[in-house]
Amino acid sequence: MAILEVDNLKAYYVTQTFGRSSTVRAVDGVSFHVNKNEIYGIAGESGCGKSTLLKAISGLVKPPLQILGGEIRYNFADQQLNILDLKDEKQRRRLRGARISLIPQGSMSVLNPVRRIKKSFEDVIYAHLDVSEGEFEELVKNHLEALGLDWTVMHTYPHQLSGGMRQRVTIALSTILRPEIIFADEPTTALDVVVQRGVIQLIKKIKEEQQNTLILVTHDMSVHATLCDRLAVMYAGEIVEEGDVKSLFGSPKHPYTSMLLSSLPKIGDKSARVSAPGAPPSLANPPAGCRFHPRCPYAVDRCRQETPALRQLNETHRVACFLQEAGSMELQGRAANEQ
Repeated sequence: MAILEVDNLKAYYVTQTFGRSSTVRAVDGVSFHVNKNEIYGIAGESGCGKSTLLKAISGLVKPPLQILGGEIRYNFADQQLNILDLKDEKQRRRLRGARISLIPQGSMSVLNPVRRIKKSFEDVIYAHLDVSEGEFEELVKNHLEALGLDWTVMHTYPHQLSGGMRQRVTIALSTILRPEIIFADEPTTALDVVVQRGVIQLIKKIKEEQQNTLILVTHDMSVHATLCDRLAVMYAGEIVEEGDVKSLFGSPKHPYTSMLLSSLPKIGDKSARVSAPGAPPSLANPPAGCRFHPRCPYAVDRCRQETPALRQLNETHRVACFLQEAGSMELQGRAANEQ
């Protein structure tokens, strides 16, 4: 059962500067669904629209970000709703925290530097639950203990904690109300590999204990390989490939996905890694046709003129590339020769 359905979502940054309008098409016609109790990953280079997509589907839409089209439907057990129909910010705030929760990027930007950690937990819990001081302490102590954290952390300021500890506190804060869906935006960014491992294990532990759904955004493909059930690859505001992690990593169908995976280091392999040439296009003026064609070694005239649809290859795999269309023998032959 799909707990979240996103249909043709368009989320643009619209600004007015010196009388001139500028539109950045950060999320442009994205459609996908997330099943209940799965871990769904969203990958891609910096600036491809991953974080904007997360903001849109979690209801954190503030100017200059605007939703210009599409639907975002949540299918909870006792309620079905389109979050875009919730015009009142109070309604969206009640939804966030209790039913959906966001682990934002950068723990220091989440925790107030001049308030103790306990105050942050009080803000979240008292906004959604009517509990006494004793019930509050019992709830938080049990949650921290389950996550391997000590109650003493509640009396500290954020700057007194290490980066890894702050990230664990942020995760604990985001999951204290046992939300049904957790959005995690780059939860391992700026952490060393040992701390990253601890954070990944913590996320997996919460997922197993609370039986919730996790949507994970990160450019780190190794984190996706470790955690995710299914993965969507974004490029220039669009999803170009989606599939279960095993088949996508084992047999990528889009040239961009292949280049992302080819750029990953491998133990014992000292050869130079190959990545996509050039840089992603400006989302204020994306190229016509397939947005990856300026960097794609297999591009032909059709790629420059037509936009490939996100086609279903099988039950679990979708791709937006003319390479995979029946009859595209010229492209397929070129790809085979390159490989």
